Amino acid sequence: MYRWMTLLLAAALTACTGSYEPPAPSFLAVASGDRVDFYLTTRLRPDVRDDGQSPLIGAWTGLPQVLDLYHRLKQSEQQNNRLWVLHADRLTAYSTDPFFEDTVPDPSALDPRPFLFTDGSADNPQPVDCSRGYLRSSPRYLLAVCPPAPNTGAPYALYLADFSAVPPGGVPEKLIGPINVQASRAVFTLTTSNALVILNGDEGRLELRPDAQMTGTEPGIVRSNTYNQPFFEPRDLVYDSAGNRVFGLLRSSTDVLLLTWNLREPPVNVSGPDPNGRRPDQLLASTANVYALSSQQGIFRVLFASDAFRLIDPAGDVGLDGLSYLEGTLEGDRLLYLAAEDPGAAPDQKPLIVVLNSQKPLETLLPSDVKINSNRSAPRITPFASRPVSMAVFPVQERQPALR
Repeated sequence: MYRWMTLLLAAALTACTGSYEPPAPSFLAVASGDRVDFYLTTRLRPDVRDDGQSPLIGAWTGLPQVLDLYHRLKQSEQQNNRLWVLHADRLTAYSTDPFFEDTVPDPSALDPRPFLFTDGSADNPQPVDCSRGYLRSSPRYLLAVCPPAPNTGAPYALYLADFSAVPPGGVPEKLIGPINVQASRAVFTLTTSNALVILNGDEGRLELRPDAQMTGTEPGIVRSNTYNQPFFEPRDLVYDSAGNRVFGLLRSSTDVLLLTWNLREPPVNVSGPDPNGRRPDQLLASTANVYALSSQQGIFRVLFASDAFRLIDPAGDVGLDGLSYLEGTLEGDRLLYLAAEDPGAAPDQKPLIVVLNSQKPLETLLPSDVKINSNRSAPRITPFASRPVSMAVFPVQERQPALR
């Protein structure tokens, strides 16, 4: 009878908690300045109890300035999981298979595969400056966008890592590119169907190209739409897979507009400014939310209907309002990780890592859906080297207990 009571109790506990299985360990990589910090996410997440130990497991330091990060899981057992790191002159892929939940290996031991940015000349290739660059991804491609220096009239240089047929190791033999796109104000993104979308501010046009490689002599545009906002600068462009549409963020010296284009239909809609004067800097899209982040103050859920631009505030009792949000990344579609600051705090109290449930609308979050990790809490979050510029989450190996 005792055994049956034990089984019934176990079943009841499993029903309450969902599972006895602890979450698989993963690292949150945060790039700032010349370093990348690695945090164990099971010490950051709202659904896991703190074990009292520091979430910062290790760091890579003394790197060339890091601009962006992207992690790709291997597609076969002959390949490696890879963390791609963007610098001004190159894109480097590191194997993350040797990472353990308590160990950050030296990058030189991780089979680094560097790809230099050049102009593609076969005889005498010249370097291309990607110091304003960023990364975008799709199931097939990793796209590096290298904007030209301002007021030079030079084209944007695009480089692609094509994962459709990679050798053992999980890294293409070379990058495709440069693919030159003539524009002086533009932002780029990729869709889940591997199409390239360009928000071209010079021509006030959105372009959809079916293949990011843009091979052949024809431009390959299958749809394009124009909009009339000449005094607004394109700042961000994200793909919303749930609605098969793109959201663009346009900024002037005083206002922000939101542009949206349903890729199945021709119209492009552009909103008016936010009536409350809020000016987000970047957008993030999950299956349940399109987020707007402000480095001045605030995280919001974006609603856009009938040309109306609404920013929905989070619930007031979860502690998300009043913070400045610098960067963010999604872990699947379950969790959103954010680098943030409290503008009113002392300099040594500013860095925060905020983690929230991204499956629920932002305004319906409960305190149990949110965790704000700071260097005033336990465990402490130590200050970043400088303003975070990118974040990425990737799985790591669990350290097995020693056999007795």
